[in-house]
Amino acid sequence: MRGLAPFGQHAAWFAFTSDRFDHTSELPPEANAGNRFYGRDVAELIDAGLAQRGLDARFFDEDWGWQVRGKPPDGSVLEISIYHNPEEEPEGENDWVLMVRSLRKGRLLGIVPRFQEAEVDPDAVATLEDVFRQAGIELRQTPQR
Repeated sequence: MRGLAPFGQHAAWFAFTSDRFDHTSELPPEANAGNRFYGRDVAELIDAGLAQRGLDARFFDEDWGWQVRGKPPDGSVLEISIYHNPEEEPEGENDWVLMVRSLRKGRLLGIVPRFQEAEVDPDAVATLEDVFRQAGIELRQTPQR
């Protein structure tokens, strides 16, 4: 039996710098299962941008931050995880990082349906870059973390 690929093995990473998004206000205590993560407004931007481009998109909070999932017509899933200032450097207050994964339908042992991580589709990357370009923000692809 072939082993499962490690989480994020095929992920694409992007960084951007913008003072447009909140990273200073008091976060509500119920945000992110009680954790204190910024990025909801980034998730809203991505969600709205993907929806405008025909993807069935939604965003939600996780215990580590925010995530957007978009579903292209082919049944795959585009998963975008949002991180604010991951290096926690004072000069990086306007720095954000996105981890982008593509999940495709597959089967475990040929029987159990599941999603498997695949290489991120260049069209999905172009769509995400367009969402940010329209907002006046340049995405920079970075090495895998």
